Amino acid sequence: MTTRIYESAYKDQAAMTVESDVLAAQFLPGIGSKLASLRIKPLNLELLVQRPEPAYRLQPYDGDYVAGECSGFDDMFPTIDACYYQSYPWKGTPIPDHGEVWSLPWTPTISADGAELHLVTRGVRFPYRLEKWISFGGERSLQFKYRLTNESPFAMDYMWAAHMMIEMEEGAEIIMPAGVKHIVTRIAFNGGLGQYGDILDWPVARLPDGSTRDLSKVRPPAVRDADKYFVKGRMPEGWCALTYPSSGFTLKVTFSQDTVPYLGILLNECGWRDMYNIFIEPCTASFDDLNVAKVRGEGSTVAAGGVVEWSMGIEV
Repeated sequence: MTTRIYESAYKDQAAMTVESDVLAAQFLPGIGSKLASLRIKPLNLELLVQRPEPAYRLQPYDGDYVAGECSGFDDMFPTIDACYYQSYPWKGTPIPDHGEVWSLPWTPTISADGAELHLVTRGVRFPYRLEKWISFGGERSLQFKYRLTNESPFAMDYMWAAHMMIEMEEGAEIIMPAGVKHIVTRIAFNGGLGQYGDILDWPVARLPDGSTRDLSKVRPPAVRDADKYFVKGRMPEGWCALTYPSSGFTLKVTFSQDTVPYLGILLNECGWRDMYNIFIEPCTASFDDLNVAKVRGEGSTVAAGGVVEWSMGIEV
């Protein structure tokens, strides 16, 4: 297998491309090390949501994520929802919308053998170093390895989530491990999945209005709905997949189940911004808010001076 890593351009921004014979991935080191584009070369098919404008919508640190480019795959850390840190010694410190690192510059380095891209950044309001390594585990498998280093003498609560905005097609199917039996509602734009915190069966849920819905089936854009839910509790296995009936392939997201035990799904069937896409979000802590996750007993903490590592992959 051949891997190429080289400087490129994404819209009007500097990029780094990591490419195999099948996949081409473009990262933006200066903008959160965002995975802006992931293309299946033989099909000339873009997998990630793209904005049509020729100029990238930049946002400053502590800016409004949704007002920016709001596309592709961003790392969310150390929260998704803006909130205030609750514990000593950073109690009361505001954490930006969608976290810190999506708007920070990361420093890129290509390995000596040219097969791996390394990216690193440091916190602004919290003393941490976050690193990731990108390589191929095969020509159809893009692999990410992460390392979080707490550079302080105090334990630090954190949340990492893979904020992947994936293009979708009608009739696509969400596939989960057999052990997934229930989901918990986070957002229900039209109220179909009930209220925040409601627990429903997976895949066929009995809805609050008495009807049933197969949550694994993607509905047509005409429903104009959007829902976000989390798999209830820890994932029994570290993967989730999406099948594309017309294209004939499956997109599989894998993650290290021990360190990334939770999974969020946001299914946007033209209910938000007229976009037809799905967010698949493996995460170290649940429910988008660092403090809510802790209350639910589903948070994540790095020890004083400690190191935590995790991994994920995108396979086609």
